[in-house]
Amino acid sequence: MSGERRVGRRAALATIAGAGAALVVTACGGGSSATSRNAATLAAQGSSTPAPGTSTGGVEGGPEPLLSGPAAKYAPAQAELTAAYKVAPNETYGMGLDTYAASTFFPGATEGKELATGWGFGEGYQVMLEPDGLLAGVLKGGYFVTAEVYLFRDQAGAKAAFDYYRSRYDSTAGSESAPAKGLANQSGGWQLIKGPVGTSSLVGIYHRFVFRRGNMLASVQTYGAQPFMTVDKARDIAVIIDERALGTRQATEPTPAGTTVPGLPR
Repeated sequence: MSGERRVGRRAALATIAGAGAALVVTACGGGSSATSRNAATLAAQGSSTPAPGTSTGGVEGGPEPLLSGPAAKYAPAQAELTAAYKVAPNETYGMGLDTYAASTFFPGATEGKELATGWGFGEGYQVMLEPDGLLAGVLKGGYFVTAEVYLFRDQAGAKAAFDYYRSRYDSTAGSESAPAKGLANQSGGWQLIKGPVGTSSLVGIYHRFVFRRGNMLASVQTYGAQPFMTVDKARDIAVIIDERALGTRQATEPTPAGTTVPGLPR
């Protein structure tokens, strides 16, 4: 990997990683006042309706199963997506209570642990997929994907977690509801415009679709250029997770580390 690509990858990951922070992530392009003004201008210019591509698959409502682990077997596989992706190894991992509680989603690790313990948190798994070309790929319509799957002791715990997540996303500065067709037992979508993609004139946008199926809570976040993106791209990937949970799609564990796609379910 060339030095230029390493720098580009670090910049991209710094922008996209930390998805558990409820769309509160650092945008590309720096933080100067000029960039901030440019971002505001671009956001206003980029507010036109994105290209159609409504997500209508999946089951809204339905059973509330008590799912068993590992959480990783419900995560989407690379082969199930429609474009070329690579795994971001440092952003793909299993989670125990301490790791989950320490995520930037919670105000602090102590509060996170108290909440997670109260919900009966069992385990979690996150996989991050990078588009071909990283940010250059985003400018061509590609997008980053971060999928998270969490299992709780029972359905009531997962419901309490979903309600907390929804409250956090609803109250995040700049976050807006992104209407989408319902999925599973509970679901919701959000979006956040966060300045330009790198140094380009295209506006970057995050979408997140969260749903609960039984004792499982799952979240899919995408980051792409606004003209190409809607929440439906995140929802389509969420459908894959839900189908794995329902048993209508094969649920397999991650490929062992050391293969060409470390840590990624196949």
